[in-house]
Formats: sequence, structure tokens, C-alpha cells
Amino acid sequence: MNTSASQLSLDPAALTAFVASLSTLPTDEIRKAKSLFIRNAIADYRMNLKSFRIMMVMMGILSIIPIFLIVFIPSFIGYRALKENGRQKILNALEVWRSDLGSDYEGLMAELDAV
Repeated sequence: MNTSASQLSLDPAALTAFVASLSTLPTDEIRKAKSLFIRNAIADYRMNLKSFRIMMVMMGILSIIPIFLIVFIPSFIGYRALKENGRQKILNALEVWRSDLGSDYEGLMAELDAV
């Protein structure tokens, strides 16, 4: 996933910092915060996929001109890699927080699978 100011980071350091910020909250509030964090990550993932799809359509149109085909093929390979990387990071966070999320886990998995 691309990282910008509006997008969440799902790397281990960011997740650790997020969990540390929740240390004073009650258990139910921690579950809600983690669930919201994952929902926001899924929303960012969905937004990235839409942006990449638009880029792929534009590159596909431009690939009619042979010189742009050289750019399109690596872009497509990069799109597929970023797509899988973003999904895997969300899955990793879900698995790490599975017991903390409780009943929200199944709903979040279904939401991710629907993307």
C-alpha cells in the first residue's frame, strides 16, 4: 500500500505504537479501536485498488502506442504486487489481533474478502 498522510501504516512499528497508545483504555474500548483501525485500513486498501485500476486503464489505453507498452507491463506487475502486499498486511494485523477483536473478526474478514 502506498503511504501518505491520509493512509494508515500497517508495518510492525506503527502497529506497536498504536497498541501502546491504547494501554490506558478499557478492554471493550481497545477492541473497538482495533476494529476501527482495521476498518480504516480496509477502506485505504479499497481506495488504493480503485486508484490503481484507474491507472491501469489509462496505461492500457496508452499501450496502443508501442513505446508506452514498455511502461505498462512493469506497472501491471507492480500493481499486482502492491495489491497482494496491502491485503497481506491487513490479514497479518487481523491474525495478530484475532483474540482482541472477538466477534468483530469474522465481520472484518468478510469485509476484506469483499474487496
